[in-house]
Amino acid sequence: PPDIGKMTALEEFDLSNNFLSGRIPSQMGLLEGSLQFLGLANNTLSGFIPSQLGQLQGASVIVEGNSFDDNSTAPLSLCTLRSVIEFDLATDTELCPVERKALSDFYYSTKGTEWTDSVNWLDEFSSYCDWKGVTCDEDKKHVIKLKLANNGLSGR
Repeated sequence: PPDIGKMTALEEFDLSNNFLSGRIPSQMGLLEGSLQFLGLANNTLSGFIPSQLGQLQGASVIVEGNSFDDNSTAPLSLCTLRSVIEFDLATDTELCPVERKALSDFYYSTKGTEWTDSVNWLDEFSSYCDWKGVTCDEDKKHVIKLKLANNGLSGR
């Protein structure tokens, strides 16, 4: 239910191994600050994983064993573990493509926020093949070109 995000002192929320269905409510992302563990594994949840779960600073997010959309990726913020301390599907290369994480790391190491043009970079759900300067193969699986000349990159 939408009001779940109003439980501001909740530290552990484990609903694993039940018969829950439907989408994960985005309001669960409002539990940031106090929530240390979110367990939704082994249900029949579907759709996509909401990007708001990536805002659960310092939390473990466990969602394996559900029926998420086959053609979707997990939110970039969960895959890169920038805020959460654990995401059980971070090593699933379908939900969290290795090349997307590598490009994200590249963005941060070259001060991407200062680039001249960073269209779509670090978008939670867009394909890394749609990020400015990235060209992928026909299958949209592998980067074959990275063209970011004259774009203000710095760092190492």
